[in-house]
Amino acid sequence: MSEMLTDLLQNIYTRISTLGKSIKSLQMSIDNLNTTFGEKVGTLVVSMNSMMDNVEKEGETQKLILEQIGDETVREILKLQEKIGLKDLEELSVKLSKIVETSEEALKPEVVDLLLQEVLEGVKSLKEGPVVKDSKVNDEDLLDKVSSSIPAAKTPKKRKKSKKGKNLKDLGPPPGAK
Repeated sequence: MSEMLTDLLQNIYTRISTLGKSIKSLQMSIDNLNTTFGEKVGTLVVSMNSMMDNVEKEGETQKLILEQIGDETVREILKLQEKIGLKDLEELSVKLSKIVETSEEALKPEVVDLLLQEVLEGVKSLKEGPVVKDSKVNDEDLLDKVSSSIPAAKTPKKRKKSKKGKNLKDLGPPPGAK
């Protein structure tokens, strides 16, 4: 029986040593796996950082390219505007609006009424002048007569006192005053 026990113990010991070797081999494999995993993760991190840097550089490059395209486009549009005269058209529009404002001011009813009144007075004074048959009227004389009969423009006309009107002095004190 002691032999059986010794064999059994020997068998158990070999199995334990084989199991120990297997565990040691497994530990080495796990360490190798961890090392490989760490290297792969490190490589992946470096690759990602490199990719991010490339993306940033490409983004900056694309941004600069787009800015250059935009600037060039603006310059070309300005050149085109100058060539087809859009700036001149804007200036013409401003000048025309000034002319419209001036025309509107000149065509106000008060100004037109004053001008028509002056023309009518000039025509009346020409009609009332002596008519000489077979006389040739010099154009300059006619213009002088017309211009002398037209009163100065833009000055308010004084009202003529009528013979029937009363002077303020003749009215006396205002009602209710003593």
